[in-house]
Amino acid sequence: MSSSTSPHASFDPWLLAILFLGIIGAPLLWLIAEQTGYTLAYQACDARSTSWVIVPTVGVLAIVGLVTFVVFRGHRTASTGRLPLPLLGWLGVGMAVLMIVVMAASAIAPMMLSPCD
Repeated sequence: MSSSTSPHASFDPWLLAILFLGIIGAPLLWLIAEQTGYTLAYQACDARSTSWVIVPTVGVLAIVGLVTFVVFRGHRTASTGRLPLPLLGWLGVGMAVLMIVVMAASAIAPMMLSPCD
């Protein structure tokens, strides 16, 4: 006698990894950039140069932009999949775009303030 429920379909593990890259990876990159900025602030104060703080922030901003592009491509693939992949796609894209805004806002302060303030 056959089962009354359909067999569970498996999710593509690479697609799940890409979607979770936006949900978890982008905020972790922001955290790494913030901690790097705090660590390099002492060196920036000694050298009287803001580039010690700006360059890592802009570098991580570029990486988060790349993550956003990859997650958006994964979202386009996931939008035709079964639930919950479209939801994870929207969450991943939304979080990655939000982290771009947060990273851009985080990059403004080192440009406007002296490293020793």
